[in-house]
Formats: sequence, C-alpha cells, structure tokens
Amino acid sequence: HDNVRFDMLHNPHLGLTSILEKLYNLAKSMADCVVPQEYGTTIEEKRSVGNKICHALLDKIKYDLIIARTDNQVDMRYMINLDYSADLPINTMGRRIRTRLYFTSESHLHTLLNVLRFPSKAPGAKKSPLSKRGVEIISAAPELCYLTQVVIRLFEDTSKDVSDPKRFRIEILFSPGATATPLHMSELKRHEDSSRFDTEPLQRVSSDYLTCQEVEDYFSESIREGTPAYDDDEGISV
Repeated sequence: HDNVRFDMLHNPHLGLTSILEKLYNLAKSMADCVVPQEYGTTIEEKRSVGNKICHALLDKIKYDLIIARTDNQVDMRYMINLDYSADLPINTMGRRIRTRLYFTSESHLHTLLNVLRFPSKAPGAKKSPLSKRGVEIISAAPELCYLTQVVIRLFEDTSKDVSDPKRFRIEILFSPGATATPLHMSELKRHEDSSRFDTEPLQRVSSDYLTCQEVEDYFSESIREGTPAYDDDEGISV
C-alpha cells in the first residue's frame, strides 16, 4: 500500500498512474482491513496492546495535564529557556509553557485511539472519555493518514472553586488527516491545486462535561495495566 502510494506520488513521469490506480485501490482496501488488526483483533486485545504500547505516552500526557492545571512554578522543565531571552520579544519570560506538541508514529496513534474508545472491562473500571458519537467517528475513519491529529484541550472555569473537579474541563478532538489521494497528487499540475493540502476537519469526540480529573483517572488505569511487571528475583518482565 505505502509502496504503491510512493510510486504514484513521486514517479508520475513513468506514465503508470492509471495502472497503479487499480493496484492502489486493491492495496488500500486490504490495508484498511489488515492494518487496524495489527493492534489486536478483539476489543480485549486492542485494549491490552494499546495499554502496553502507549503507557509511556499516556503517562507524559497525564503529567502535562497536571502541570497545566496547577501553579507549580518550581518545575523548570516547562519554563521558557532564558538562554534565548535576548532573541525573544516576550515580556513575561517567567511564564510556563502550556501548549504541548507530540509527534509520534502511526502505531501509537492506532493504539492511543483504541485505549480511548475501549475501556477496561474490570469491575469498577473507569468509563471511556469518548462519547458514543465520538467512537463512531473514530471507527468510521478510513485510515490514519498524514497529519492525523488527536487534540486534548483543557479549559478552566475560574468561577468555580479550585477544589471543584468541574473547574477544569477537557475536550478531545480528532482528525484522520490528509484527504488527497495519490492519484490526485500525481497530476502534473498538482502545484497549482491547493486542495492537495486539504485535511479532514477536527471533530469533537469526547463526552459532554468531561473533567480533567476523569481523563487523568482513565489514563492512570491504562498506565497501570500497560506497565510491565517485573520478577524481583530474575529481573524479567512478565
């Protein structure tokens, strides 16, 4: 699938586009079925594989959410680097950076989405932070293409008490990325067609009135399930 896409994108001068289109359509149909199954064929397997692959990423996101909603001024890892202060026209150099950008692989995207939409079946487990409609949107995505995005937005309602869990609200948005096909991109005048930059719009997939604490608790549960257990005597992961 990826090899055919590469040839269509980068070798249109060979004149094989019409032939490769048929091969691409067949390969894509197969990939749409096979690729998601690489991360588990049942819901239980998808959850288990997702927990194991994503536990470090989820731990980082959870930690960043905690930093973003607290006033811990001691954590210097999230301060602007003062070494470059002379080059930056910023008046408040002591402020913390609250935006986080994570660049990761397709495997982490598939497994992250599986963790979000498939909660644990254990008694008393946390419910998924996604809405029913959100799960449908993710399930209907044809593939995770270039510029696939999972956006977690944190909002603060300053009218609520600092101890009120509803003071910090979370929205989760999703886009499966670029929509242009390799056939479209292989046109000789593609540089004149800005639609090749089109991506699916972000859609909210989280449930209504989702609190930051609920997301952190859900991530904590997944992190615990995905963290390898070690045999103290042998030092071997179980």
